[in-house]
Amino acid sequence: MPELPDVEKFKKYFEKTSLNKKIVEVECKAKRLIKKITFKDFRKKLIGKTFQSCWRRGKFLIVKVKESSEKLVIHFGMTGSLKYVKSEAIKSEKDKFARLIFKFENGDELRWLNIRKLGKVYLVKDLKEIKLLKEMGEEPLKISKKEFLELLSKKENRNIKSFLLDQREIAGIGNIYSDEILFRAKINPHRKIKTLNLKEREKLYKAMIEVLKQAIQIQCFEEKFPENLWLIPHRNKDMKCPRNKNHRLKREIIASRAAIYCPKCQK
Repeated sequence: MPELPDVEKFKKYFEKTSLNKKIVEVECKAKRLIKKITFKDFRKKLIGKTFQSCWRRGKFLIVKVKESSEKLVIHFGMTGSLKYVKSEAIKSEKDKFARLIFKFENGDELRWLNIRKLGKVYLVKDLKEIKLLKEMGEEPLKISKKEFLELLSKKENRNIKSFLLDQREIAGIGNIYSDEILFRAKINPHRKIKTLNLKEREKLYKAMIEVLKQAIQIQCFEEKFPENLWLIPHRNKDMKCPRNKNHRLKREIIASRAAIYCPKCQK
């Protein structure tokens, strides 16, 4: 599932391709993915409008519609992405997964691709109309170390991986980057928060900031994740620890999710 760094990439892509262009048509091949409004009204409210600006909140992309009180909100689900298609471009095999298409006055299109149809799209006046956004926790790149430590202290009995995954506590971190953060902090994902000393909690905060900032840069510039630092290149490949090739990574179900970690490096 796209996580915070991925959605930051989508935000920058949206800004680069789709702002300030008049919408002349909206097509949808999976109307059930449009929430809290009929597609008929969704289409009617957007035709003739332009997208003014956009930002990210957790794993959501939020778009301000110019001269409208409503906001377009996109959740990408497990397999969502964006693709801007030039009017003269030849359509690719992936374009068959375009569930929502915004057609612009210049003939180009913005396509919301969603292979497994697990994403959602909203058009709302108040973001609190979306339950997950209303209940969403702190942004990990905005929370201070003091606030983070205080948040941990209120959740002493929780499993640390479960805590990082909970969008009501920390917004935008999913399975992959929670593994990366815990690996960088050298903390075993089985541990409860109450077992972490102050130094480990501070290392966890530092790792969270470092991992997310670096991942945003890598995603936005479409670079490769360094194999000597990240678990990502090894997850579905050789399952070797980036720190020591003689260490074998382990895959287990923790907090109802598949966690990958190094039992020797993470204590």
